[in-house]
Amino acid sequence: MNKVANGINKGGANVGVLTNIAGIFVMGSMLFTIYPQQLCISSGLKSEKQLKVEEKLISKNLGYLKEDIKMPQFVDGNDKKKISLINNKINSDILPKVEEAEKTSKEYFKGIEKEIPRFPYEINSRYTVTEDNKSIISVFNDYYEFLGGAHGMTTKTSYTVDKEKEGLITLKDLFNEGYDYKDIINKEIKEQIGKNPENYFDSGAEFKGISDNQNFYIEDDNLVIYYQLYELAPYVFGFPEFKIPLKLFDENFVYYKDW
Repeated sequence: MNKVANGINKGGANVGVLTNIAGIFVMGSMLFTIYPQQLCISSGLKSEKQLKVEEKLISKNLGYLKEDIKMPQFVDGNDKKKISLINNKINSDILPKVEEAEKTSKEYFKGIEKEIPRFPYEINSRYTVTEDNKSIISVFNDYYEFLGGAHGMTTKTSYTVDKEKEGLITLKDLFNEGYDYKDIINKEIKEQIGKNPENYFDSGAEFKGISDNQNFYIEDDNLVIYYQLYELAPYVFGFPEFKIPLKLFDENFVYYKDW
């Protein structure tokens, strides 16, 4: 009996290792049996998908109307209902314009559908992701249409999304409650207009301050406030945009830790 025991002790290093491995395996099996939910939840946390932007494409050539629509769509994330709400907002800003352009074009070129016009109507859409960090995604979309006339017309829309909450952010949401962000933004815009007043209608006098539902997006270290064509300036000057450095808001900017 002692000989057998001694034989194992003297030459049994491998046996000891195997015994330990077997013990670990048994313990692991017992843990999974007792706490299967906890183990599954822990492993599930690693499989969460980060919210991101993908392209939705609509391409048509009706002869009298050319369509080239590339628009942003938010995908992945954790709450499909919330993400659907974001995409519904984007779609409602763009797709009705596409439908209206198709209707207008068909009526205008009625009777000559088989003939390709010399100057067919055109609509296109392009988007740009201006910020994508661990907290937010910010993107703007330019929808252009030429439906006759001297020149086409572009409409800009923008969407800034909180990745954790998976919801659209308004300008007010960017700042701590009670903080007078409008005062700082208005002063900055007036100062920027004052540098080139000749570029604006009535030398910039039409600017009365930003609205509660003001258009904006985030780009690098700036909050970008923008207006549509013809809102503050002649068409030739494009979209009036004003870059406001985020550092001006300091810790009153909710996401300041990410900059």
